Amino acid sequence: MASTGHGVRKLAILQLLLLAATSVIFFMIYGVFQAASVWCGGLIAMTHVLLLEWRRRRADSGPALSAGESLRLLYRSAVERFVLVALLFAIALSVLQLDPLALISGFIAGQLALVFTEFIK
Repeated sequence: MASTGHGVRKLAILQLLLLAATSVIFFMIYGVFQAASVWCGGLIAMTHVLLLEWRRRRADSGPALSAGESLRLLYRSAVERFVLVALLFAIALSVLQLDPLALISGFIAGQLALVFTEFIK
């Protein structure tokens, strides 16, 4: 993940562009509901990235951690992100009853932006 606010903005812009392209494809093939589901999946991915960035900033601004503390923080952060994503998917699929394929496609598009920004560095 980028270490500056500029890098996070660049990531958010790339996520939005990928989501827009994905939602246009789903809109053209399936319709409005599926395009909206793509955006919800992308929002889940963006929430995941924001939690990751928030944890990173907190760790960077705090006191130096021992190896054991760093490992515990790494595991805690991974569990938090997993639970958050699973909870948001559960809400999107059960409560909002969004289209599963479009939802997952939006999530993947949002996560691809993270992968792309890591390779672009």
